[in-house]
Amino acid sequence: MFHLRIFLLIFFISAFSDCQRTTNKMYVDLTSVTGGCFRNLNATHQIGCSSALGGNVGVLHYIESHKDLEWVLSDGPTAPFVVLMQPLDFNLTTVMKLVNSKRVNGILLINSMNYTQPAKFSADHSCPNDAYGLYHNSSEYSKCQQVTWNKAGNGIFFKDFGISMFVVDNVTDLNHLIVECYEKFNKPVDGKVRSYPLCAIQLKEAMDGAKDSVTCIRRSSLYTNLNDPKILCDSLGDKNVIATIKTVSTNVTNDYREPDSVIVVGTQMDSFSMFFNEFMSSDNTVTGIVSLLAIAEALGKVRTEISNDPKAKDIMFAFFQGESWDYIGSSRMLYEMEKGRFPSKLKDGIRMLKLINITHVSHFVELRQLGLRDEGKLWIHSDPLSRRTGKIDTEIGKMISILKEAGSAASVAINDTGKTQPLPPASVQRFLMKRALPAIVVTDHKKAYTNQYFNSRLDLPQFINASSDHYDNVTEQSEELTKLSTAIARMLYKLSTGKDASDSLSVDPMTVAHLLFCFQHPPHCELFNQSVDEIDLKVLQEIDRPFPFYVSVAKNTNHITYLTQKLLAQYIGDKVPDKTKDTCKVDDNDKNETCTYLWMQGSLNGTKREGWCIRSTAQLSDAESPVFLSEMSDYDWNSGVYSTWTESTWTSFEVRMFLIPSEQFKIFTLAFGLAMIGVSMLIVFFVNTNAEILFTSDENVSQQNS
Repeated sequence: MFHLRIFLLIFFISAFSDCQRTTNKMYVDLTSVTGGCFRNLNATHQIGCSSALGGNVGVLHYIESHKDLEWVLSDGPTAPFVVLMQPLDFNLTTVMKLVNSKRVNGILLINSMNYTQPAKFSADHSCPNDAYGLYHNSSEYSKCQQVTWNKAGNGIFFKDFGISMFVVDNVTDLNHLIVECYEKFNKPVDGKVRSYPLCAIQLKEAMDGAKDSVTCIRRSSLYTNLNDPKILCDSLGDKNVIATIKTVSTNVTNDYREPDSVIVVGTQMDSFSMFFNEFMSSDNTVTGIVSLLAIAEALGKVRTEISNDPKAKDIMFAFFQGESWDYIGSSRMLYEMEKGRFPSKLKDGIRMLKLINITHVSHFVELRQLGLRDEGKLWIHSDPLSRRTGKIDTEIGKMISILKEAGSAASVAINDTGKTQPLPPASVQRFLMKRALPAIVVTDHKKAYTNQYFNSRLDLPQFINASSDHYDNVTEQSEELTKLSTAIARMLYKLSTGKDASDSLSVDPMTVAHLLFCFQHPPHCELFNQSVDEIDLKVLQEIDRPFPFYVSVAKNTNHITYLTQKLLAQYIGDKVPDKTKDTCKVDDNDKNETCTYLWMQGSLNGTKREGWCIRSTAQLSDAESPVFLSEMSDYDWNSGVYSTWTESTWTSFEVRMFLIPSEQFKIFTLAFGLAMIGVSMLIVFFVNTNAEILFTSDENVSQQNS
C-alpha cells in the first residue's frame, strides 16, 4: 500500500501543479475592459445588467451589417452569442431585439472616436426626474406636457436586461476581439459557419442585489450560519459641498439669520451613463461646476465687503450630489433644514454656522447645462406657478433684468423663456415644492436640451468645444463660460448688496480654462496638485482617466467632491500663516469658530511647495436619501417622496477570450479521459498486486538465491 500511495501522490502532483499556467494558456484576459453595465435598484424594481455567478459565455460575433444582426437573431447555428457592436448600432431597439431573442448572453460596445457616433444618444428618460419634481401632480405640466426636455432620451438605462454588457475602448483589446478572435475563428465564409474551434467570450459581472431596494436591504440584514450579514446593496449618495460668504456663528449673540437673508446659487455634481467609469458629463455637469467655482472665486475677492455690510444678504454656494437619481442631494438638504440641523455640526455639537432653513432663502439661482447655446444665447427659466404670486413675479422679473444687463456688459447674450413655460429638471424644483420663492435656472437651451448626449458616455469635451491638450489653453468654451460667470457674479453681488458691481468684479478666464482642463482630463494638473495633501497626490498620480461623475454609494466620498470642496475653500477662504499640516485645525479653545481648516500642498516655489492652511466656510453635508436613516424606519417606500435608489454590490468585472471545441471533440475528450482513468486504474491495480515482485530489493533477491 505504501507504494500505491506514493504513486497516487506523484499522479496528483503532476496533474495539478501546473494548473495556473494551463489556465493562462487557455484564456486571454482583456484587462482594460472595466466599463461594465451594473445593477441599480429602487423601491419597486431593478435595472441594469448582471451575469450568472460563473459568468456569461457566448461565441463572439461582430455586427457590421444588417446581415450580421440577422445571423445573431436567427440564422447563426452556434448560439448563444456575445456580440461586438459599433456605437451607431447601439440603441434601444437593437439591444432589446438581441436581449429578447434569448440567443445573446452579452454585448461588447466599441467605445472609440475612430468609429461613427450616433447623432444623438441619451440613456435617460425623455422627461428626467419628473416623478420627484415640482410638477409631478400638475395637470398642466406633469410628464413634460409643455416641453419634452430630453428628446434624445428613451430610458435605455432604466431597463433590466439580464445579460452582461461592457464597453471596449482599448486598441489592443479591440484588435484581440476583431482580428485574433472573430476574423480568425468565427467570421462566416460565404454565409456558412466556420468549423471548430470557435472563439468565445466570457463576461463576468455577477450582481449580488436583486428585485428591489427594500428586498435587497432586508436580505443584507440577515444572519446566516452565525456569520455577519453580507451586504448585497448600498444606498446611493455622497456629500453636498456648501459654503457661505458670511461666517455667521451660533455662539455670537447678535449674529442671527433673518428671513429672506440668504441667496442660494447652486449646481449639480453628478450624472450617469450605462457603463461604469464612463461619466465624462462635460455639458451636463462640468460646465455648471466650473462656472460656479469661477463665480465663487470672483465673489471671494469682495467677501470682506459683503461680510461687513449688515444689510447685505449672505450668499450660499451649493454643489448638489445625486441629483440625477431623483434629486438625492437637494432632498437631503431640505430634510436637514426641516429638522433644524443644517448646516451640520462641525465638532462635538459646539461649533456650527448659524442654522439655515427654507424661510431664510430669499433667492435661488441654479446653473445647469451651459455649453451648447441655443440660438447662440443662454436662457433664463422660471416657474410659472410661483409667478402667479405678484410679489414673487416682480422679484423674478428683477432678477432677469439684472442678469440681462450684466450679460450685456459682459458680452454674453442672455434671454428668458417667458412666464408660462415650466422649469426644466433642476434641484430648485425640490425647494419650490416646500416654498414659493424667486428662483431662476440658467441653461444653454430654450426648450428641449441642446445636449444630444445628456446622461451618456458621449457627453464629451469635443462636443462642446472644450477639448484641449494644454493646461493654459483658453478654449472657446472657456471664454464663453468666463463671460457668463462674470455676469452671474455681478448679479449676485447686486442682489446681495443692492449696489451695482464695478467692472473689476470679473472672472479670470485662466481660472475657467484650468478648471475645464482639470475636470475633463486625468487629474494630474497643477490646480488639483496644489489643492491636495501629499497622500492624496499619490492617489491622483495613479489615475489614468478623468474622475467619474457618478454619485456612487453613500459610504464613500467621491474624489470630485473632495476636490470641489478644496477648490471652493481656496476661492472664498483665507490662508492662515504660520501653520503646518499638524497645526492646521480648529483651536479647541475657540468656541466661536465657524470655519473648517484644510491643509493643501500649495503652489510650487522652486522645487518645493509652499504648503497652505486654508480657513473657510466650505464644508460637506450629507447627500444620502433620508429613507436610509434609522429615524425613517417607518417610511412608506412606495410614497414617492424621497429617492430610494441603491447600487448592487459585486465582486469583480472580468472579460476573457478562449477557444471552444465542437461537441464531437468534447465527447471524444471525455471518452479519452475516461479511458485514461481506466487504464491508469488497471496499471495501479497491476502494480499493487505485483508490488513484492516489482519492488523487491537486491538484498532480498540475494537472500532468496542463497
